[in-house]
Amino acid sequence: MTDAPWSRAALRVWADGSSVGEIARRIGIPSADDSTKFWYVEPGGDGPRHLDDRLKLVKGFMAGNREVLKSLAATAPIDLMVSWSPKDGQDGLVLEAELVALLAECGAYVAMDTYVESDSAEGL
Repeated sequence: MTDAPWSRAALRVWADGSSVGEIARRIGIPSADDSTKFWYVEPGGDGPRHLDDRLKLVKGFMAGNREVLKSLAATAPIDLMVSWSPKDGQDGLVLEAELVALLAECGAYVAMDTYVESDSAEGL
């Protein structure tokens, strides 16, 4: 068993200019989600992993599919969805320069979502 905190890092290609099926055909793998609005991949799957490791897997996926992603980006918005449970106190994430460059080549944006469990409703 791993002590990795809960995290996700997924690349989404929105089906604004084509269908999810067409995006999957061009990339060469099916979407990992049933949505008809976007094609979705979460390199490394949904098992426990540290967020830094997930981001490295996304970087590798993007580097390996650079040209097709750039081509898709001409008509379809692309984003990186990052979600994690921060440690108590202060926590953050680091986006490596190479990942940022790959995202920029596709005009992609980063959406961040933190998930914090709370036993009380204090502060609401």
